[in-house]
Amino acid sequence: MTKLLKVISASGLSITAALAVSQPLLATQLDNTVRENQAFVTELGANTTAVSYWTSAPNGWHVVTTVDTVAGKDTDAEQHAVVRFAATLAEGQSQLISVPAPLGQESPALRIRRLDDRIEMERVAESSL
Repeated sequence: MTKLLKVISASGLSITAALAVSQPLLATQLDNTVRENQAFVTELGANTTAVSYWTSAPNGWHVVTTVDTVAGKDTDAEQHAVVRFAATLAEGQSQLISVPAPLGQESPALRIRRLDDRIEMERVAESSL
């Protein structure tokens, strides 16, 4: 079962990496409007990165975000915890993805909003919501 999970995680990361190669938009850039099928990379912490993209469909706009958190980075004990979020957004809807932070610190979050004919993605502090 562990091998299967590793294969699934690797497949998801490969797809995400392929999207990211096609000129990713970084969350630190001024314009947070994301084109369809364009990867959007958000640093949610020192060891946590989110890669998001969206595509339109008749039932709404499908947004997929893969979050990778690394423990023991750059060591022989490096481990990745990868989770995938998917949502279908109608006009005016939004999605919030946040990760835990140490006690006393604000949790970083990614807010994804569908506004009119565009999708906006931005890193926000959870307390500012």
